[in-house]
Amino acid sequence: MEILHGRWRLLYCTGRHLGLTLRQPSRRVIIGSAYLTFTTSDNSDEPSLLLTSNISFKIMPISSWPHDKSGSPGSLLVKSKAKITSGRRLYLREEDGAMPSHFSSQESISSALLSKKWKGVGSVKELPYSLPAAEILHGEIDVSMNLEQSSSPSAIGEAQAVLKEVRTQIPPEMFDISKLVCGTYVDSRMLVLRGVNGSALLFTRSCALN
Repeated sequence: MEILHGRWRLLYCTGRHLGLTLRQPSRRVIIGSAYLTFTTSDNSDEPSLLLTSNISFKIMPISSWPHDKSGSPGSLLVKSKAKITSGRRLYLREEDGAMPSHFSSQESISSALLSKKWKGVGSVKELPYSLPAAEILHGEIDVSMNLEQSSSPSAIGEAQAVLKEVRTQIPPEMFDISKLVCGTYVDSRMLVLRGVNGSALLFTRSCALN
């Protein structure tokens, strides 16, 4: 719990990547940075965390795109309470049933490591099909979006278009943090979280909280 406490910046996600290159959304948005903050709470009998997802972005002036990228800033804030329990991350085996062909790469890697060519490299007998993980149990989620007055849409429909575009570009786990199901690696500088769809999110520590 102590090592999670602090602010983490999202570096990469193995899920889909969708930007503005070939699309013409109704509201053009450029994502700045995305942070996930863990704050420990000692108010209950069981240890818990407050998770805060903070995404900053800029709303582009439609008439000046793509040359002028000095849009007005905004931010999306998502909060949720969570409990951390011990668990395991399971990986499918071929003998467990029919699987898509791309899962067979695990067996290929295992075979390569066991071949004569790699016998002298390490002592790997078989790749693991499960790893210890920290399971994340979420509570209620609170979502808020802040826009500067100069860029605040005059209609609810336009504000919804901005929110939709932000959600299109960020990993779904950063908006609906209940989709974060477990953590598979953490140290003083790096954190790897897993989403419900199997994607991995890589974070680096931004700063510690007092």
